[in-house]
Amino acid sequence: MKLEGVVAINPATKQEIPIYVADYVLGSYGTGAIMAVPAHDERDYEFAKRFDLPIVTVVEGGSADVAYIDDGALVNSGEFDGKNNEEAKWDIVAAVGGKKAVRYKLRDWVFSRQRYWGEPIPVIHCPTDGIVPVPYEDLPVLLPDVESYEPTGTGESPLAAIDSWVNTTCPKCKGPAKRETNTMPQWAGSSWYYLRFMDPHDSEQLVSAKQEKHWAPVDVYVGGDHAVRHLIYARFWHKFLFDIAVVSTQEPFARLEFLGFILAEDGRKMSKRLGNVINPDDVVAEHGADAFRIYEMFMGPFENTTAWSTASIAGTARFVDRLWNMQELVRPDAVPALDRLLHESVKKISEDIEAFKFNTAVSQMMVFQNAIAKEGAIGKEQWSAYLRLLAPFAPHVTDALWELAGETGSIHVAPWPSFDPALAASTREVVIQVNGKRRGALPLAAEASEAEAVVAARELVPVATALGGQEPKRTVYVPGKILNFVV
Repeated sequence: MKLEGVVAINPATKQEIPIYVADYVLGSYGTGAIMAVPAHDERDYEFAKRFDLPIVTVVEGGSADVAYIDDGALVNSGEFDGKNNEEAKWDIVAAVGGKKAVRYKLRDWVFSRQRYWGEPIPVIHCPTDGIVPVPYEDLPVLLPDVESYEPTGTGESPLAAIDSWVNTTCPKCKGPAKRETNTMPQWAGSSWYYLRFMDPHDSEQLVSAKQEKHWAPVDVYVGGDHAVRHLIYARFWHKFLFDIAVVSTQEPFARLEFLGFILAEDGRKMSKRLGNVINPDDVVAEHGADAFRIYEMFMGPFENTTAWSTASIAGTARFVDRLWNMQELVRPDAVPALDRLLHESVKKISEDIEAFKFNTAVSQMMVFQNAIAKEGAIGKEQWSAYLRLLAPFAPHVTDALWELAGETGSIHVAPWPSFDPALAASTREVVIQVNGKRRGALPLAAEASEAEAVVAARELVPVATALGGQEPKRTVYVPGKILNFVV
C-alpha cells in the first residue's frame, strides 16, 4: 500500500521517493523501514514489477529483466562508478552522512527445564537459609538411577516426584532441605563439549591446561540451522571460563562455516507428512554412493539452501561412469596438453576445499575430465594426481581405480598432489548465473572469450537444469568475473 502525500528523500541523490507499506519487510529488523533496491534484491524486484516502480541498475551485470544479486562494479553511481560495490559501500555511507551501527538481538536465556534428563542445577532450597549452593566437594550432582520418571502432572520436573533424591540436608544449617528439581537445557552441555573432546578422560578437571593449549581454539566449526544460537551460548560460556583462567583463548572457534538445508524437489522442507522425503538408501542403490556424494557437494555453495533434483544427479552419475572408463586412456608418458590445466586444477581444488567451496571444486574436476576426453589420453602420473584430487569426493571409485593403476596402499593415505605456481596462475573463477541467480562457478582462462565461457558453463548440471532447454535471450559476460544467461 502506498502512503499518499508522504515521500522520503534519497540521501545520495536528494530525489523524492515514494513510501510503501509492505508485509515482506521484517518489522523487527533495524528500524523496520528500508530503502528498496529492486535491481539488486529479488523481493524488492518482484515488488517493483508489481507496482510498476523504476528499476535502476547500479551494479554492473544487472538488467531490467532480473534482479542481479552478486558483486560487481558500480554504475549510475556518480563519483563511485567503476568501484566494486563491496569495497565502496562504507565510502558511500560516509558520503551520505551515515555511520556504522551494531544492533543486538540477544534475549534472556531461560536456563531451566522441567524434565528428568539434563544436568541437575546444583542448588538446595532450605526453609531457613534459602537457596544454598551445593558444596564443591559434593559435585557433581548426579541424576537418580530409576526405572521410570513419569511427568508429575503439576508442571514440575519428574525429579520432584522422586523423594529419595529430592529430600536432602542443608549444607549450612544441616536441617532438612530439598534439591532443585529443574535441570539445565541441552545447550548447557553443548556449550563446552568441544573442550571435553580435548581431554575426555580427565577425572579431576574440565580440561587440562596442557591439552587445552595444544588443541584450542577449534579450527573450524560447521553449524546448521541452530548454529547462531549455539555460537552465542558457546562464546558466552567460553568467555566465562577464560575469565576464571580455565581456558587460554578468548574465542572458542577460529572459523565458522554454515551448512545449508537440502530441500525436497518441490522446494519445501522434507517431511514424512508431506511425502516428499528423499531416501539416501534409494539414491545410493540407483546411482551409487560416489555419485550421491559428488552431487550433494555440487548442488550449490555449502551454505546455501538448495532443492534436490533427481534429474540432476544423473549428471554426476555420468561423471563417475566416464571416470571409470577413462582408465583405458592411461598411458606411461605425460600428455603435455594436460599439464597446465592439471596444475591449475591442483591449486584451485586445494584452495576450494580449504574454503568449503566444494561445488566449484567439482566443477574444476569436470573441466579436467573434459580435457582428458578431448585429448583421448592421460599420462600415468597425471592420472595419479587427478585420482588423488577426486578421492575426498568419490572415495570408493578412486580407491578402486588407484589399485587397478598398480598403486599400493589406499589412495586415502597417499600424499596430496602439489602444483607448480608458474603453471597454475592463469585462470580466474567466473560466477555462472541464470537470470541473475548463481548456479555455479568455473575456472576459466583470464583471456577466455565469451563463446568459450558459454560452452563451458552450459556443461554445468545446475546451469543446464536452470535453462531447461531454453536458448538465452542474451548473455552478460565480464571476463574473469561473471557470466549471466538471461532467458
